[in-house]
Amino acid sequence: MSNLNTQEFMKCGGDDMHKAIDGLDMFTKNYCLNVKEVEKQNDLVFRCSECPFSIEDHSCLIKRFASIVDKEYAIDIGFGAMGRSNY
Repeated sequence: MSNLNTQEFMKCGGDDMHKAIDGLDMFTKNYCLNVKEVEKQNDLVFRCSECPFSIEDHSCLIKRFASIVDKEYAIDIGFGAMGRSNY
């Protein structure tokens, strides 16, 4: 565990679920899309096959979590950069 005390830790966090989902959105836009391969193949290439957040039915656990936690977030319009739309 880090050396942060509780007050220092709380400066970084809060109960803002919309902000948390924004963070997941940014994560997926940097992790899910394989930019190097997109440039090579001139087509969208995603990392779904190697992703620990993709489960057997090809659902994305991040998308599923985001849709449950923040129902008001525009999950269908522009969330993440996932190759699969299931959640």
